[in-house]
Amino acid sequence: MVEVSRSLFDALNKIQTEWVLQQNSQTIGEIKAFQTMILKEVGNEGHTTFLKSDEIKNLALFQPPIMNHDTLRRHRYRPDQELDPQLVKKASEEHQRLVNAYTTYLSLMNQENAERVIKRAAELLYIVRSNIAHGEKTPYGPDLKKKERDEEVCKVVMPLQRLLLNVLLDYPDRQLAVYGTLAPGNMNHKAISDIQGDWEDCTVNGHVYEINGLPFFDWQPRGHSIKAQLFISDILSSSWERLDQFEGSKYKRILIPVTKSNGICIANIYAANHH
Repeated sequence: MVEVSRSLFDALNKIQTEWVLQQNSQTIGEIKAFQTMILKEVGNEGHTTFLKSDEIKNLALFQPPIMNHDTLRRHRYRPDQELDPQLVKKASEEHQRLVNAYTTYLSLMNQENAERVIKRAAELLYIVRSNIAHGEKTPYGPDLKKKERDEEVCKVVMPLQRLLLNVLLDYPDRQLAVYGTLAPGNMNHKAISDIQGDWEDCTVNGHVYEINGLPFFDWQPRGHSIKAQLFISDILSSSWERLDQFEGSKYKRILIPVTKSNGICIANIYAANHH
């Protein structure tokens, strides 16, 4: 759970870095940049999706409260000692701010409080990112309890990370670029034909080749433009596990830029798994 969550944080950080580079503003701190990116780029529809989601609710109401391990270290927390209740309270301040903002938003449902929830959630996510980056090593020995806490926290954080990535990238979980046998009229189309959705022409950059009669794709940003088809469905995300199993271990599902008639989108594609 922690490793997957760390990878998702890395992805969000790359998006944030690119976003900051495109802004014509002075340098801002990481937390402020993360908050501002979400507020500006998600849009009102995304804000509503975010605020009414089970993902944000589960994070806000998660127990025990998520603690800032930098705060614990600064107060000389030792992993072999019982945590002082006052220290727990101080280390949980960021989480409590999210709880307060979320509770107020549910009562008032206005834009000001909506933005406050997003800011507090971004702040808490940054705390989680920092917590897992530091690992379990302390000056007083390994913190095995922290390892357990990180696992539990990441279970509730990962769905929110995925939601954020979907909202920021215009829901790539609803889109699949197909270059081979899943396309309409081909031999394996039946694996996807029961999912309601629309198809349109698109292109992807890379290289397609065959091994034992099956096509494989390697994404290359400056590679050849390859004709493909883009499948778009609001319910596609519920079928990923089944489709992943169908494709098997020789393929891995990745996100890539896809060019279609009205511009570029981010979509899933099954690429060759070289590992």
